[in-house]
Amino acid sequence: MKHTLNIIPDKWKWNGIVTIGGILIGAGLADCLFAINQLDLNQIARGLTIFSAGLTILVVMDNSKTQKDTEKIQKETQLRLEKVEDKLNAIHQSQQMTEKQLQEIKELLHKSNS
Repeated sequence: MKHTLNIIPDKWKWNGIVTIGGILIGAGLADCLFAINQLDLNQIARGLTIFSAGLTILVVMDNSKTQKDTEKIQKETQLRLEKVEDKLNAIHQSQQMTEKQLQEIKELLHKSNS
């Protein structure tokens, strides 16, 4: 029996990671603002690094979410296409049966006219 341990629900994981990204963005921006007053280039660089780390986290999370949504849409579309294919196959088989019956009727008519 396969048992997965899912202690923290996905929604909480996503929200936690996004919160961390937001905190990093805020901390980096605040660090830059304080550094501007003191004209400390090292602190500005550190603030920009922290800011970019937070921004990177948010971009990666957004891309991941978008990819999951796209995969879900692709799976749904694939299922719809398979259903359409099944219906087209059924129509094709029905058409072949109808053509066969029509041919049989023509043969019977031809025999009865002879």
